[in-house]
Amino acid sequence: MAYELSEAFYAGLSLVDSDTLVKAKTNSETFLSLYQTTVDNFSSDFIKDGAGNNTKRGMLSAISVKEPTRQLYSDLAVGISAVLGTRNLRPSTPQAIYLTGNQWHPDVEQFQVKAFGMKEYNSSDIILRYGNEFVGVSLKKKPKENAPSPTLINNSFGTFIEGKDLKRLRDKIDDVRREFFANVIVDGCMPGNPLSDISDEVGVSKIKLNSKSNIKKIWDLKVDRMKSNGKVEKIPLINLKGVEEFSKGVNNNIGTPRKEAFRKFVNEKLQSKNKSISGLYQGFLDVMNDPEVKNTIADSLLNKVLKLKLLDELDTWKTSEFAFFTIEGVGTVNNDLKPSIGRATSVNLYSSIVAMAMLAKMPVTLVLDSEKTFQRKAAKVFFTLFKGKYDILDIELRYKGSFTAMPQFFATTTSTFKKLVKDGEKAIA
Repeated sequence: MAYELSEAFYAGLSLVDSDTLVKAKTNSETFLSLYQTTVDNFSSDFIKDGAGNNTKRGMLSAISVKEPTRQLYSDLAVGISAVLGTRNLRPSTPQAIYLTGNQWHPDVEQFQVKAFGMKEYNSSDIILRYGNEFVGVSLKKKPKENAPSPTLINNSFGTFIEGKDLKRLRDKIDDVRREFFANVIVDGCMPGNPLSDISDEVGVSKIKLNSKSNIKKIWDLKVDRMKSNGKVEKIPLINLKGVEEFSKGVNNNIGTPRKEAFRKFVNEKLQSKNKSISGLYQGFLDVMNDPEVKNTIADSLLNKVLKLKLLDELDTWKTSEFAFFTIEGVGTVNNDLKPSIGRATSVNLYSSIVAMAMLAKMPVTLVLDSEKTFQRKAAKVFFTLFKGKYDILDIELRYKGSFTAMPQFFATTTSTFKKLVKDGEKAIA
């Protein structure tokens, strides 16, 4: 199992006093000495895991090495930045620190939230305890302050359009993607194109794209794919990488390099180029900007990315307080292990809620980011969610693996939103 080791360093460093952390930013000797201190802290009883301690044991094994790598020291630098960022919101050291990787500890499992189609709506990587208050921390990292912010969320786009109130939107998007990929399949079967040799065998040539039912027939077509081990599996035709995989004519080609010509053909169709957005993604944007659903989809996107309704979903207020921070640590080391530790970005969920409340009555639009979309030949699209004149989320849609699944959704908050959060903090104060 892969672990995000920056979380282990953050947990261990959370027990170190602020003066030492500040000194480590400019003093290499202090910085290097903190490595073993962090390992010792992480192995202590202050760091708690769920039953079996699988996450803690796995992380401890990965960081308890005689000669730490440059990457491990970089994660240490990120941890120092992130803990100092947390101290801006909670100045003291916590009484206990909980990992949430494999299984949540009984002390904090009350804060696990499954909601809005998400198994982990409470996306805390670490939970800090301060007396009767628990603070969930979503930890992000980057090497330099001017580097792009890491994504806050990486989910199937389908997650964001679940629910009865978005059924009409789902139906429209399903129509868009079925028609797009059905046309790609038909085009791929034309003479000279990647599937031309098998178009009759798979039955595409017998179906005309003149109705929704026929479009669905092509979308639903499946073929026998010969795997490299000689076994056969049935897959959607749109996911066939090339005719070399087609079982009826490939037996003599097992073990030879596969050209994956059809997969490349599909990816090219998804590319936005010559200042023209891919037909599929244009269809997505058109549907999402429909006046009847755009506010609903925007609310869904904002809620799931920013966790705006997390506090409403908790039923723990009679016994415990809960806060949620997004902390973006900044740090790295050079080849000589000299640290470069930047200022973390710290966002309190309360401030995000206030910031979005100030924009509640403003109209929403989803606008293509032409610069990002057209500057590279990739099967993806970039767009921005605006509330009024304020850009809030930078969003990327791209396919990852199966074309029958919804594309993957990646989102980050903009610098404009971060400024609004600061204004929200002033409003709270």
